[in-house]
Amino acid sequence: MKALKFQYPALLGLLVSVLIPVATAAERPALRLNGTEVDEAVLFAFDDHSIPHHGNLQLTMERAEKHPANPVMPIGRPGTPDEWQLRFYGTILRVDGKFRMWYIAAAADGFVNPMQGGALDRRGWRFAYAESPDGIAWTKPNLGLTDFRGQRDNNLLGLPAGFRGYHALVVHEPEERDPTRRYKMMALLVDTGQYRLPDPQPDPAKWSGHNVYVPLYSADGLNWRVADELVTDGSHALSAKFKLLRHVEGSGLYRWNGMYYISGQAIHQSLLDHAAMPPYGRHIQLWRSPDLLNWSETSTMAFAREGQFARPPGFIGSPSTAISSDTEQTHEGASVWNRGNVLLGVTGFWHGSKDWTKITHPLALLISNDGLHFREPQPEFEFGAVGQRGRDWDHSGLGQGQAFANVGDKTYIWYGAPMDQSGGPRTGGAWPREGGVGLLTFARDRFGSLETRDPERDATLVTTTIETRRAVRVSVNAEGLGPDSVLRIEVLDAQERPLPGYAGDQAARVAQSGLDVPVAWTTSERIPADAVLRLRIRFEGRERNAIRLFAVYLRP
Repeated sequence: MKALKFQYPALLGLLVSVLIPVATAAERPALRLNGTEVDEAVLFAFDDHSIPHHGNLQLTMERAEKHPANPVMPIGRPGTPDEWQLRFYGTILRVDGKFRMWYIAAAADGFVNPMQGGALDRRGWRFAYAESPDGIAWTKPNLGLTDFRGQRDNNLLGLPAGFRGYHALVVHEPEERDPTRRYKMMALLVDTGQYRLPDPQPDPAKWSGHNVYVPLYSADGLNWRVADELVTDGSHALSAKFKLLRHVEGSGLYRWNGMYYISGQAIHQSLLDHAAMPPYGRHIQLWRSPDLLNWSETSTMAFAREGQFARPPGFIGSPSTAISSDTEQTHEGASVWNRGNVLLGVTGFWHGSKDWTKITHPLALLISNDGLHFREPQPEFEFGAVGQRGRDWDHSGLGQGQAFANVGDKTYIWYGAPMDQSGGPRTGGAWPREGGVGLLTFARDRFGSLETRDPERDATLVTTTIETRRAVRVSVNAEGLGPDSVLRIEVLDAQERPLPGYAGDQAARVAQSGLDVPVAWTTSERIPADAVLRLRIRFEGRERNAIRLFAVYLRP
């Protein structure tokens, strides 16, 4: 019996190895960085988790340029679904070489007496589609899917009858086994048509008490349906699960480490029910789900600007009364670009005023390494500026969409113009005919750079630990390099001891500027596999102060 007891674990291990496939080294992710496994990684200059150690370096953030053709997609002609306003709380994805846009079209019926400044009626706000070969020249194809004023010659998506709303957060997952669900949308609805929300059933005209996120599915991104498992009794009654996503306004949907997240601001009644740390107003919160169908009862405080954690002087009352239009707030959560090992977020910075005609919100950049908590690389830095009133189409502010891409040597970030706060019942002014989609550009991945602080001394950085499963190539995104301004790159072990063959006289030297310049050591063009390593980068040479390092790339 003793022999059997001794041999049983070995026998079990043999059976497991035969019955359960074991990932080979080539199949496993090549890297582990900040607790996340990826095949490729980018270490941005402003990512102080990936590059936590600096000496004689300073960070300079960059502002985006507005494309000269802005708005690259304007509002529509009279008689079209986006004749009055075009709201881009939407999504742009590049699929099979084509850019696809999902957005919100607001016709005149989205307002009550728009020329007299009547109330909003978002039951007149519809889900629409556009496409582009290059992200600049957009067309609104005639889809023939949905009736608008008695005809179907329009670009409206095919949604369940009566669905109206003002956010369209779309993801494309070609690996999805069910081909009818390869496109997924979290749609923020103010009217659910024939579908009934859980009791109590609010008045759809009172949109602020009615908005709810519902997941929709599509095979082609154009025709959308509600999943069968979301209807509780077969008679168009939506599951009570959706109480968890009531009173939320979001602008980001992303997947991180196997979970889906909606990023948004908690509003109105939800401050009492959902706020992670009430009562601090419009901060950024996250709601999570493994499948878009079952959402968490708890949420995560993801980001708040400095000062949002203070109650107003003399504050007495419920948390919802603490919000005022004249405070500094975030706006609509964060739209998120998943770069594999790191998330970049774009959010609006609401600059409040007691005079609603003076409220604006430019765009700011956030970053996250854990998918839950976001931070500013530079406090209160705004990379997307508001236009000038009376001159520019985006004078009321910039609104973030889920819309990012690297195109050639440029980084594209698309944005919308949020509603002009000078119109409507708050001011008595007419609702302006406004909106569109604009384009912000950077040189590729050049959001911010590390530079020498004191030009008389060398400057140095050391990365966090990089766990390699496979041999990895390194490249840099930098400018200002030349014979007298060189990046000297060494490989260290986890305890920051030089790795033989990769340090000292055998260190790599990069003297060429570029967006993706390869790094090679005297002994190898790759850093070793199955190791825990760090990179040390020195800024050297008489002209070291000319060097600007934007990013480091790691690829198998």
